[in-house]
Amino acid sequence: MKNYNPKPIDLSDVVLTDDLTELREAIAENAHDVWAVDRMAQGWSYGPVRNDDDKETPCMVPYSELPESEKEIDRNMAMKTLKLMKKLGYDIIKREDTDLYRILKERIKNAKQQYVCRRCGNPIYEHQIFCDVCGLEQKIDWENK
Repeated sequence: MKNYNPKPIDLSDVVLTDDLTELREAIAENAHDVWAVDRMAQGWSYGPVRNDDDKETPCMVPYSELPESEKEIDRNMAMKTLKLMKKLGYDIIKREDTDLYRILKERIKNAKQQYVCRRCGNPIYEHQIFCDVCGLEQKIDWENK
């Protein structure tokens, strides 16, 4: 067995602006679609429970139909990618509102929101682990809410 010791870059000091929250959601949804296309190419399909032998997974559905706990995996990856880009010195600038952008804004507006971050007041959506703006871990027991 190889001794792998992952050392991701510390992103706790990076704060994202509200407009990047929208971008995070677009990246998360697209990442799920990329994953699904790759899985389909490998012969995977929908199944009510994950079955590696039959190559079936309940996650082979549109992003909008995923449970929030699964969406949060993609959102977390997207948020950390955006924070890494910012920490590396990149600026992300939106130049115009496109039709796709307007559709995304409507999806975000209709998403379930129950809490706000106790540090910065940013909206916290169901099953979200970290605040999109300040990165604070929320420690909300979503199963018992």
